Amino acid sequence: MSDALCQVTVQGIAADRLGYDFVLLAAEDGRQLPIWVGSCDAQNVLRIFLEIEEQRPLTHRLIISCFEHLGGRVTGVTLDDLWQNVFYAKVHLTDRHGTPHQLDCRPADALAIALRLGLPIQVREDVLEEGEIATDLPPSEDTKEPEGDEPDGDETT
Repeated sequence: MSDALCQVTVQGIAADRLGYDFVLLAAEDGRQLPIWVGSCDAQNVLRIFLEIEEQRPLTHRLIISCFEHLGGRVTGVTLDDLWQNVFYAKVHLTDRHGTPHQLDCRPADALAIALRLGLPIQVREDVLEEGEIATDLPPSEDTKEPEGDEPDGDETT
């Protein structure tokens, strides 16, 4: 198990071929990590990502508000485990005395909190390696390569 961390950013929210929603994270080196979330969570993360204000405070707003009212401050989030295809996350905060703490949370809540507050999102390196998706897939045997450099006739010059 590696303790090395990699900073990632939210690239977008989408659905896979079966209709399951995911948040796509990307590292600076191009590696991508899909985090599957429930459809309500995906909508919440999307609203924050698109900077759409919600009419009523959602869970992540309540959590942030509780920390702040108690004198604490959220400092970041980490996706720190992947076990049986389930991601695990932690919210990092300091209390009013400056003592650091970590709280377990769902990845969707961690991402929502980080996006709302503009905080870094970090993924443990081994989790990123295990969960990343291939971006440079080789052509399958069924894929035909284009023949020659002939234009297809639809292009205008």
